[in-house]
Amino acid sequence: MNILFLMADGFEELEFVAPFDYFQRGGLSVTLASISDKLEVVGSHGLPIKANVLLNGLDLSKFDGVLLPGGGLGVQNLLNSKSVEDAICYFNDENKWVFAICAAPKVLSKAGILMDRKFTCYPSCEQGLMYREFSEDRVVVDGNFVTSRGAGTAEEFALICLSQMMGDAVSEKVRQQTVAR
Repeated sequence: MNILFLMADGFEELEFVAPFDYFQRGGLSVTLASISDKLEVVGSHGLPIKANVLLNGLDLSKFDGVLLPGGGLGVQNLLNSKSVEDAICYFNDENKWVFAICAAPKVLSKAGILMDRKFTCYPSCEQGLMYREFSEDRVVVDGNFVTSRGAGTAEEFALICLSQMMGDAVSEKVRQQTVAR
């Protein structure tokens, strides 16, 4: 299974690193796509990473799902990208996995795909969004959508995403390997 991470300058590091690591431990292939015209992306706390590909021109049909890390500036950069909105709509229309954490559900709302969904996000980020149902749960699963509250829930979010895609046994194996809660 192949998962695409949409990476923007200002991403929240923990919301990227935990899912990235846990997904790979669980046997998934993760591709990092920079939403800008350069492969280097810098996190909100200065962590530089090198994406594998640029989002523009990427064949999305090769991926089974997409993940959007949060982070204030990172989410603003995601919101400002038409390519990101188009990608999110593609994954939604194809009924593929959509994962968003922290403030990243704002991108889902802008794309108009929270109207039929239950979701969660960073406290107070739900204000002004268009959605069916908001929850204060740490992680919310609604069909092929998984959303979570923030950096402090990244580990739990990653394990639940993994469980949804690969099954409870794979998720539990990764939890035990990492001595996760």
